[in-house]
Amino acid sequence: MCFSATASFIASAALLSIGAATWAVARKKDKVLIAIPLLFGVQQFFEGIQWLYLDRGSSSPLAAYGFLIFALVIWPTYVPAFVLALEKKRRRLLGVFVVTGALVSLYFTGLLVFEDVRVREQNACVNYAFDFPFKWTVLGLYLLAVLGSLCASSRPMFRAFGIAIAGMSVFSWWMYKSNFVSVWCFFSAAVSALFFLYVQRKRSKRPHAT
Repeated sequence: MCFSATASFIASAALLSIGAATWAVARKKDKVLIAIPLLFGVQQFFEGIQWLYLDRGSSSPLAAYGFLIFALVIWPTYVPAFVLALEKKRRRLLGVFVVTGALVSLYFTGLLVFEDVRVREQNACVNYAFDFPFKWTVLGLYLLAVLGSLCASSRPMFRAFGIAIAGMSVFSWWMYKSNFVSVWCFFSAAVSALFFLYVQRKRSKRPHAT
């Protein structure tokens, strides 16, 4: 299978290892970036747990909500917020993306509180299903907050991350439309390792770094 408990746990272990190793040597202001692969590592761990339940013919509500809190609540706000925190230019525009992301996070928080989540395996992926109104509008605002903030940054690495995530969005929607959330987060987690390279490159350019 393309995706499984093994794939999720391997991704989780790799991201947590990369994040922990880089966190120890990163400068304070760069730790907001290193937190991204760490958080993705935790998110993938929740999905690995979910796979273990699905392989036994059941599902775990705790693992489902753990995964979805990251996917739907944390990321739409965290991504534009960290770009704004590290950006010296275009701050007014980036502030719009932060507000947009916060509204999306608030919307999904309400849904997760009041709506039941249905979890099943579909096409070798985890399918998270729940009913919510204004689906396409909300998803559009989600992607606007995340991709817009990254692509609007003056930093080439952030723009590269945004372009990579946009590409993964198109691929995930084209190949796995009904399982978009799970697949997109998996690929985004893998791409988040770019921030490890970014921080390492900054360290290598620092003269006589200690």
